[in-house]
Amino acid sequence: MGSYNLLDEKWIPVLLNEKGDSEKVSIIELFENAPNYISLAADTQTQKFALLRFLLSIPQTVYFRFDVEGNPYDYFDVGERLRQIEEVEEEDVEDFKLDLGRTWKELWNLKSYSKILFDYLEVWRDRFYLFDDKYPFYQVTEDVIGEDKINKAKATTISGKTINRIISESGNKIALFSPKYENDSNKEVLSEDEIARWLITFQGYVGTADKVMFGKEKYTASKGWIYDIGGIYLEGDNLFETLMLNTMLGNRKDFYFKKQKPCWEFSGAEIINRYLIDNNPDNLAELYTTWSRAVFIDPDTDVTKPFEMQVVKVPDIDHRDKFIEPMTMWRENKTGPSKDSITPKKHPSDRAMWRSFGNIFLMGQSDNKVPGIVKWYSEISQNIAKDKLVTVNAISMKDDGNATSWMPVGEIHDRLNLHDIVLKDNRDDGWNYIVNDVVEDTKECISSIYRRLLTDINEIRNNKNPSYVNQNIEEMYYIIDLPFRNWLYSIDENSSKEEKVFEWRKTLKELIEKQARRLVEFAGARDYKGIEKEKRIKNIATSYSFFKAWLNKKLKIKEEEYAGEIE
Repeated sequence: MGSYNLLDEKWIPVLLNEKGDSEKVSIIELFENAPNYISLAADTQTQKFALLRFLLSIPQTVYFRFDVEGNPYDYFDVGERLRQIEEVEEEDVEDFKLDLGRTWKELWNLKSYSKILFDYLEVWRDRFYLFDDKYPFYQVTEDVIGEDKINKAKATTISGKTINRIISESGNKIALFSPKYENDSNKEVLSEDEIARWLITFQGYVGTADKVMFGKEKYTASKGWIYDIGGIYLEGDNLFETLMLNTMLGNRKDFYFKKQKPCWEFSGAEIINRYLIDNNPDNLAELYTTWSRAVFIDPDTDVTKPFEMQVVKVPDIDHRDKFIEPMTMWRENKTGPSKDSITPKKHPSDRAMWRSFGNIFLMGQSDNKVPGIVKWYSEISQNIAKDKLVTVNAISMKDDGNATSWMPVGEIHDRLNLHDIVLKDNRDDGWNYIVNDVVEDTKECISSIYRRLLTDINEIRNNKNPSYVNQNIEEMYYIIDLPFRNWLYSIDENSSKEEKVFEWRKTLKELIEKQARRLVEFAGARDYKGIEKEKRIKNIATSYSFFKAWLNKKLKIKEEEYAGEIE
């Protein structure tokens, strides 16, 4: 008999109010009271993203099969345990899309989940036991990773302090600033709720340092699907809105009408066998609950003692043109093993999210270059009150850069608060294009025009170290970061495009010129003496003069406009 059922036990942290109060709730409590919680409140941002995708797979599965009243759609059969038996026929796809869209709208207006979601969970109750000898949650039974199935004598053992990413300590490397003390193996001990959260996170972010695989033939092992993506998700005013904004029902792409296959509807052995034949998720519920490892946890685990689990690698998902993934940035590959294909792109650790505005929000691009979740918002926006405030989150896991291990070493998280007019206005002269042009102009002013001034100063001083230029560029981006976010947040339904663009250009000019003046003010005799180049003297005064001219030309600001008048 299983123990610690996740439908009833309190293991998911949620934020209760703006003061930061939180509590842990069960799966059933979360869906019953989602409008009363502000958001998830996980141990880390990457854990929050992993938990969100797991939770999304539940309404994604239920409302793909049933309408709000609990009636199954007519396009396929729902059999034992409310499982979908058939896929939607091609000729029914358009009608089904309309029905799914109608279901989404009714749920949004209802502001709560309907009875069928809870009926579904009850039917599958036996698959949500954390500890079980038959259907353990997100795990396999011991026989699946037996010696006859793997390439080593036994599976890799993972300890509590390794799976816990707020410690991330291996047996060879001590975490210096651990939130848990070392005595009595305290770092190794995990409570049931911690095990559940970190297990889901581990299946999404793991790396490749462990060595045990299935069979004798090598294959490319998964390091966790969401480890490799530039995660993008939307947040609303409360947890219900967040879940709904990211629940994709009625999208135009055909693969969203495949049979939904969340992991709990299959045994561990069935899942691993499918992965070994072809690990190719073709539906969102399966993708959101995909595994990177076959994990075995002793069903008799004593949580008062050091925790450990056994793991075996599974084959990786082919990343090429995997457009079923709606929550990622994308990149075109010109070289390498993924040449001439598009693959998920992780967020860079050294730049703010808004600097990738075009890659995330520019709806006029090819359908496969913008995150599906952003396109999805443009489809449902007609059902949402005007001027909705939406938070767009970016999340990625940093790795150690070592191709033999890809150890997780930190996380990248950024967020933009903006009114939805920026998300949904994708006309040729819409806010999508206006803001993207502003971002590109801003980047040119800093990374080209301001950089040219810095490069001149470096040359005048005969400084061979490029760090002077790069450090000052990053400092300039840091200076404008908050003003730009505030400017973006200020755009709403009533904003004038011309006035808003001029407002930012004026702000940008002021901030860049202020930094440039500081360079001039602290210049020394050598800076003014300068150097002779191409039969003329280059010094800081002449370089500053050219800088101002180029900046004014780029920003198209005349002196009288800069003083505050709009022509």
